[in-house]
Amino acid sequence: MKKIIFSAITVALLGMPAVAQAQIIKGDADANADVAVGGAAGGVTGAVVGGLVFGPLGAAIGGFTGATIGAVGGVEASSVDYVRLNPTDPVVIDGDIQVGYVVPAEVELHVIEGDAAHGYFYTNDRAYFVDMTERTVVYSPGTVVAIEAN
Repeated sequence: MKKIIFSAITVALLGMPAVAQAQIIKGDADANADVAVGGAAGGVTGAVVGGLVFGPLGAAIGGFTGATIGAVGGVEASSVDYVRLNPTDPVVIDGDIQVGYVVPAEVELHVIEGDAAHGYFYTNDRAYFVDMTERTVVYSPGTVVAIEAN
């Protein structure tokens, strides 16, 4: 049984470099170097959670599902930079915010200049990117620290 679990986790982790090529952030190589890759992070998280809950098969399915969800946001690197340069007052939202979370109507979404498809808000020291048509969270780069404009 241990060999099966180890094999499943190994396969999931070895597949991450390939998944990392389907990055959530689109842009030039310099911008991508500074931004977390959603597919890899989602894949690892999905594999660990799936493995803990459902065993080896869960690890494989969770890794694939997590990588797919992590890679579908399509947020441009320039949008991430814009959000870093334009922090807003944080909002209070109870509960866990994950990709797919529907943002309540009372939460103000801020427009990203040059990216009409996405908006953003800050909560708990994190920025969240939101699909403006569905009001769903599509990406969060983690804790965002403001950068200086050039």
